[in-house]
Amino acid sequence: MAEMEQQLLDIIKEHAVGLTEPPTRDTPIADLGIDSFSIVEIIYEVEEKLGVEVPFNANENPFGDMKDVGDLIDALNDLIKK
Repeated sequence: MAEMEQQLLDIIKEHAVGLTEPPTRDTPIADLGIDSFSIVEIIYEVEEKLGVEVPFNANENPFGDMKDVGDLIDALNDLIKK
């Protein structure tokens, strides 16, 4: 597993509520139990630890059409490539 992917999974695990197992690429975003405050904290940690700027608009759904953690990882990879 790529280092960035593992770092993101670790960040998500710190903020997820009610998971009985560590998050994986297949974990549905809805199962993470992440509230709006946690989203902001996750974005801050991603920017700080992974060195990538994450565009964020508090008035929009930050997950858009993402269904699982794999979609989130892929979106982050796309940001890093830019």
